[in-house]
Amino acid sequence: MDNNIRKLLNLTDDSLIFNKDWLSREARNNRSVNMMTGRLVNKDKQCQKCGCYQSVKNRTYQTISQLPEVERCPTYLKLHRERYLCRNYGSTFSASTSLVDDYCHISKQLKYQIAFDLKENQSRKRITECHSVSENTVKRVLVSFTNNQQPTFNFLPRALCVDEFSSTSDCHAGMGFICTDAASKKIIDILPDKRLHKLVSYFMKYSRKSRLKVRFLVMDMNASYGQLLKTVFPNAEIITDRFHIIQHINRSFNTLRIKEMNQLKRYNQEEGKQYRRLKRYWKLLLKDSSELNYKHFYYRPLFKRNMSSTELVDELLSYSSLLKKAYHFMQELKYAYKTNDYVLFLKLCSKIPIELSKYFKDKFKIFGKFSQGVMNAFKYSYSNGFLEGMNNKIKVIKRVAYGYRNFLLFKRRIFLIQNQVFQVK
Repeated sequence: MDNNIRKLLNLTDDSLIFNKDWLSREARNNRSVNMMTGRLVNKDKQCQKCGCYQSVKNRTYQTISQLPEVERCPTYLKLHRERYLCRNYGSTFSASTSLVDDYCHISKQLKYQIAFDLKENQSRKRITECHSVSENTVKRVLVSFTNNQQPTFNFLPRALCVDEFSSTSDCHAGMGFICTDAASKKIIDILPDKRLHKLVSYFMKYSRKSRLKVRFLVMDMNASYGQLLKTVFPNAEIITDRFHIIQHINRSFNTLRIKEMNQLKRYNQEEGKQYRRLKRYWKLLLKDSSELNYKHFYYRPLFKRNMSSTELVDELLSYSSLLKKAYHFMQELKYAYKTNDYVLFLKLCSKIPIELSKYFKDKFKIFGKFSQGVMNAFKYSYSNGFLEGMNNKIKVIKRVAYGYRNFLLFKRRIFLIQNQVFQVK
């Protein structure tokens, strides 16, 4: 084997000696594999315990290590390792190489390739098929490249974003808890339980000095998380996530649209047309009215004519006076949200038009309940938007893997994909 081939295969260790016929094809595990045969020697013959150079050769033994695939074919390295006897210490030791860890048959290069594949959103089964290894090997690589993700309990950020997500079945109620730094957008920790007493006992592990530094707790409109302020973060204020404010407004209006739509008699020709139109063009109703296009006209199949977005919305609202009233109320709320006028926003929530139904009014009472958090949401720029995107990525990880059963392995995989590896071997 010449020097160029050694570099190509990453076999540059001087302790490796290859003969002329170093490559052969063999059958292994019912597959044809590449088998490279060589000899591993210790040229200086230095004893690992006493450090002397008076060791003598004491037989050889054979090991087979798996290397990364070459041209989609499994590749193995068969080595005849020399064993040495130290005359001073009376112990034996074997020749070693940096390619493979001691007592391991998987090369370091293959482990790194598996780790890089784990960093991508692929299923473990797919990785095992690509590298011709067992699933337990992939698990061990995942564990070896990540530690327990235990944070340092002497630091917490100024703004802490918290949320819950659908986790593994071994978590309480199948839900997990995630907290992140609002500034760096990095995960602080992931917990298998979102119950309040569990969160209190966890955050109390942090030093009092670090807990007092937390000034803002960014969260959705969840009453239980707000109780953390009393015992854990006494200097913090709640910030209601801006994403959830708009989401709540849109969902409330969309629920009303569906109710009004379902009251139409579909067997009636005219009302059937209205039903189909309200069902198809619902996204335009949720759009900010200032962003609707009134200049460009497009052909609308359900109307069988060219219409602008503004004209289409006016037509849809003419089908229901209740829907029209709710639409204008929603647009006023969005205007207050867009201009950061929290006084107008809370005033609108407290004075909902009497024409609207009771269940629609009840939807907006929650903003009065979390009025302080809503005010802080308009004052400060902190948001859980990136955390919602992270939760969506976690859902994709579960879906690609067809689910996870072990929370700790799931947590390690999340940290690895988020490029937050604490330990690399």
